[in-house]
Amino acid sequence: MWWLLLLQLATGAREEALPARPLLGPKPLVFWHSDELHFQVPHDWTLHGPVGTVCVSGDDRVGKSTLLSLWIKNLTQNKAFEFPAGHARTSFTQGLWSAVLHSEETQLDFHLNLCDSQGLKQVPELQQWRLFAANVLVPQVLVYMLINVVQVDQLRDLARMAHQFQKLGNNSQQHQRFGRLSPHLMVLVREESDLAEQDGRNLTDHLEQVLNSPGYEEDKALIRQVFRTREAWSLEELPKEARHALREGDFTAESARSWRWSGEAALKQVLLAIQRRTLLLPQGPELWEWYRSVLATVNSEEETSLERLIGHGERLDVMRRRRRWLQDCFGRVLATLAGVAILSAFSSSLGLCLDRAAGLAWVLLSVCYLGASPLLKMPMRGLAERVCDQLYLKGGEELVKAICLEASSQSAAVLVASVLGLLSYPLFTAQLRSLLKRIPLPSQLHRSFVTLFLVLLALLLSMLQEVLSEAATSTPAFLGAFAVVFLATLLDGITLLQKVLHNRSCTTASAVGRGLHFWIAQRDAEVAALEASADWKLHFRRYSECDTLWRYRRLPLWQSWSRVLQALGLLTWSWLIYPHWDVVFMLGAALNLVDLCVTWAVWLRKRFQPGRDPVEQWLEELQEDSDEEKEEEEMIQDEPPILPETPEEARLRLQIEEMR
Repeated sequence: MWWLLLLQLATGAREEALPARPLLGPKPLVFWHSDELHFQVPHDWTLHGPVGTVCVSGDDRVGKSTLLSLWIKNLTQNKAFEFPAGHARTSFTQGLWSAVLHSEETQLDFHLNLCDSQGLKQVPELQQWRLFAANVLVPQVLVYMLINVVQVDQLRDLARMAHQFQKLGNNSQQHQRFGRLSPHLMVLVREESDLAEQDGRNLTDHLEQVLNSPGYEEDKALIRQVFRTREAWSLEELPKEARHALREGDFTAESARSWRWSGEAALKQVLLAIQRRTLLLPQGPELWEWYRSVLATVNSEEETSLERLIGHGERLDVMRRRRRWLQDCFGRVLATLAGVAILSAFSSSLGLCLDRAAGLAWVLLSVCYLGASPLLKMPMRGLAERVCDQLYLKGGEELVKAICLEASSQSAAVLVASVLGLLSYPLFTAQLRSLLKRIPLPSQLHRSFVTLFLVLLALLLSMLQEVLSEAATSTPAFLGAFAVVFLATLLDGITLLQKVLHNRSCTTASAVGRGLHFWIAQRDAEVAALEASADWKLHFRRYSECDTLWRYRRLPLWQSWSRVLQALGLLTWSWLIYPHWDVVFMLGAALNLVDLCVTWAVWLRKRFQPGRDPVEQWLEELQEDSDEEKEEEEMIQDEPPILPETPEEARLRLQIEEMR
């Protein structure tokens, strides 16, 4: 179709115009503060799209940073980009370091977050199990490095770390539900002998044989319970000459060829493991929220901390599945809206039905666009999440658990999108139809052109969001747009309050006049007949009785309500995606700024315009005349009037006198 071609051309132009993204890191994102792990992500680390995470853990001085540097050079062909590695007996890496490779650089379907962990045996016991728990919960793939062979004592070290991790939760149901959070374990054996030539590089069978061998069954069962999927590979020996070359940054040295090949083979297995979990990969902003949630869990000493994280992970799964479903529905709803536009050009008898169908499609389009936004995040300790945690941990009914699964930022985004869609459709269509009336076209085509414009607007928003994704973290732009929307909300709210108070006073004044109408209807037969007629009932079915008296007719409130609700919707949307922004928020802020400028211009014109409004002057004159008439009536009431006697009254008077 023509709009798909337009989208492809725009996407191609965008890819040619945008420069290559700079590589992010390596930087220490997770650091120690006393005995707790804290997290801080640089403000310029912006990611859009799925992100796969790999953490390399193990003992100190086993070559974790060097292996990650090899993987970076293999994926990006960037010779100067590597993890810093200390060449002393003390460890250089503290906490968790990360480097993010964009999918444009790696040609993968996802961004790759490579995580380097501090040596596990260089910290006290409390920090040790917190660091290992973070290594287990953060990534999709955990690479655990050993030296020489998979020995029982090395497995016991891994089991001891898993046992410390098990302290986060102590019941079998938690461990069963933990399966979705369990990373894929790759045991990477760094060979310092010639055993790899005999056994080959794939040591998975050897690992399973050791795990199923007699002795230390409890520790081995714990490893199988925590790590549901696992494999083992060997990393070739690194000769002394190659170590000197790697320290100088020469990863192409001939002496390191075998080590390099085995490291690249391990990288392929890591990427395959991430691709098998593509549906579970978090988006960019969601990844950093997951970091914070994991660290809040490992730093907590509560027994229910793991349960809370598992429930949070289940809510994230619901959010990801719904996001994929909304993304699939966006194109279908857009095609439906285009079909309605074409059909409305050839069918005038279905005008009202097609208009309602177009309005419904526009609302669904808004829901698909905002509900599938990658900027949405879900904090684990939000207000709704705290209430749900209390209900969830108490083992409530299934209905309560289902409601808690829906308590997410995506559900709030769907509600905001519905409100914005319901408000924007009549506003857009009314303005567009008023413009199209000035063009000499058949009226039947107006509805079709309006619907086609909405289709083009939806396509434009989709393309602009991708084009402006790099600037979507500009703090001054966000704060400026937020200030405009907040000011518009404040002024529109004040205007709405003034209209509500005015309408209340008009209703009170109108009630007095309508109360006096009862006596008129009792004395005048024509008025009574009019009230009993069908036209009278039909009229007041459509219009309120409070607006009967023209002097006390109320002001319409739907425009004021629509302005306030759309501004509140934009403020809520900005809160959901903070500190990022998207085209919807910026477009809404721009429209509110135009509305504010027009409002101020009208106010200034009335303020400095010479003379007075003739309509207001006429109303004031009517008010003055009515006041004079009231004074005259009060003076007349002091002296009762003498009315002439009618023939009926005279006949009645004579009958009464005869009776006397």
